[in-house]
Amino acid sequence: MVAINGTLLEYSTKQFCFEFGNLKSKNVLIFVAGLGDRFATVPYLPLLSTELNKIGWSLIQIEFSSSHIGWGTGSLKRDNDEISKLIKFLKSENGGLRNKIGIMGHSTGCQNTIYYFTRAERNSDYIPLDFGILQAGISDREAAYLLMSIDLIEEANNLAKKFIDQGNPNELMPYKYTKNFFNTPINAYRWYALYSKNGDDDYFSSYLTDDDFKSTYGKFDKPLLVLYSAADEYVPDNIDKELLMKRFEAATTPGMWSPYSKLIDGGLHALGKTSKPTAIPDAVNTTIKFIQSL
Repeated sequence: MVAINGTLLEYSTKQFCFEFGNLKSKNVLIFVAGLGDRFATVPYLPLLSTELNKIGWSLIQIEFSSSHIGWGTGSLKRDNDEISKLIKFLKSENGGLRNKIGIMGHSTGCQNTIYYFTRAERNSDYIPLDFGILQAGISDREAAYLLMSIDLIEEANNLAKKFIDQGNPNELMPYKYTKNFFNTPINAYRWYALYSKNGDDDYFSSYLTDDDFKSTYGKFDKPLLVLYSAADEYVPDNIDKELLMKRFEAATTPGMWSPYSKLIDGGLHALGKTSKPTAIPDAVNTTIKFIQSL
């Protein structure tokens, strides 16, 4: 068992975040994990926290309603509402009156990151962040091809669409479909958002057009670092990751794409145990360089 030092903070009623280490810096990187993750399940967080502390930054991971198995009945909008609460808390006296704040998404946390910068309503409650980082932003729809047949996916999509059209977006999908996704209860809306073409969560698929990418990357008004896992096990082999990265870059608002963006050589999805030993240090060091460059 590994002990991780830090502080658990209640940023809203019964909603918590975890600040790694003891620095409690005025400069903070918010970490948003992927589907099924919870506190500290992403393996590179301890090293990332240590290296951030060296440059005067704290690492704070949010746990929200979509953590654990909550993602199956959630939405990017609900996630964004809770991320916004955390940001507001961090800017308050109770949250430490933090100064600079960036956000880093892992896996589906990348959709959350893009949503905050490009889809969130810019009302009086919106608090601008300083930068965004995407690590292992992949297509959930294309990943699903590796877990079940295309015919079964389309069958499930048709059923989900039927529930939605009937005004029942919260209807749970049958177990014959959801058993392929970590036995997570998934409602019709979230299924369709994740696994249909151009669904609400469909930001990274290789079949998306350049205009589709411009509707997300092209709306960034803050610096963006993209770290794509070169050996990501959830990306089908026929997808050219290098070409996809070039398309992301071409669609991004001029001047916002970081030149530090790269494929992480030998990195699996979460840069875990069977990745190349250099994968985690590479991703962490690149993240530090990016933040120092701003």
